Order: sequence, then C-alpha cells, then structure tokens
Amino acid sequence: MTFNLTNQYTLLLQKNRSKLYLPIKAHSTTHAQAQAQDIIRALNASELELTYTKQTESLLSNLFEKLAFNTFTQNECVEWEGSYCNKCPCTYVFQNRIYIRDLILKYLNIPKDKIITKGRCKNTNCINPYHFEYHQSNNSKLTCGDTRLLLAYRSQGTGVNQIAEALNVHRSTIYRKLKNERLSSGSANHSGS
Repeated sequence: MTFNLTNQYTLLLQKNRSKLYLPIKAHSTTHAQAQAQDIIRALNASELELTYTKQTESLLSNLFEKLAFNTFTQNECVEWEGSYCNKCPCTYVFQNRIYIRDLILKYLNIPKDKIITKGRCKNTNCINPYHFEYHQSNNSKLTCGDTRLLLAYRSQGTGVNQIAEALNVHRSTIYRKLKNERLSSGSANHSGS
C-alpha cells in the first residue's frame, strides 16, 4: 500500500542526555505531532523536538511508519529484520534493550500489566500486531479474551464441559481458571453438562 506523503519530519528524542533522531512521514503537522506523542510514550523518552528536516530511515522508523498508517494485514506475517535477544525481536535505544512486541503495545497504548504477548501465527519472528494474543501467564492456554468469555459463560450458568468444548481446552483448565478467578457465581454442581 503506497501513500502520497509529501511531509517529512525529523523527530529528536532525548532521554538521560542520549539523543535519537527518527524520520517521520505524515499527512500533516498534526499527524506528525500525534505520531511523536505515541513514539515518545513507546520509547519512554523525556523530551521531543519535531523539525522539517530529512533523516535516514531505520528499521525502527519503518516500524513506526507501519504502525502510524496501519499497513499490517491480518493474513501476512511481518518478520523483524533487526536484533534478537532470547529468540525475541528487540532493538536497542537509549542504551536499553526494548522488545519489539512490548514497544508496539506501548505505541498502541495497550496496558501491559501482567500480560504476555504471544504470536497467534506461531512465528516467533512475527511482529504483526494483528497476530498478537494476550495471555496472563507464559503457559496459559487461555487468552485474556478467552478468560472474559469463560467468566461470561459461567455467570450465565453454562456448565464447565460446555465451556471447555467451546474454548477447545480440557475441563481441568476451566476448573483451574475458575479457582484462580475465585468465581463464586454459577451452579453449585461443577460437573455441568
């Protein structure tokens, strides 16, 4: 997908006396300012300056451009071409390692409290936000959305076996999750059908 972008800016970010220059493409100055705010939040920078100069593109600036213009698609994996640490895509900014999936969550302003991001496509190199699943622990078989669905089903009195079948997990997973959630509503008979 190609955009007719005539406005090019340079974003200067600062944190602890370190500087980072990023090129930004935008439809307007307002769009560039909004991108700058998203980027400063994602990188935990303390200061920013936006100018009308050109800067050499980088992997990081290309990622932010894809996020700003939402050029990701549902059916296509986008593999990170930069650094890796612990087999996870990462980058180094302001002398800190930042994992790309976490960076994307911060850019999109999705709170990451107690959330682990995994790729739905099972490609460990994929950074496409459409392929992200959000889990509450590393070995969780249920996503956060599945947990909400589980609680909704249970609050309506749906049996554990039916919920397990709907979520494609074993009923012991449902029992464990209900115990962890300390859900007291629902029928007293947990064998449910």
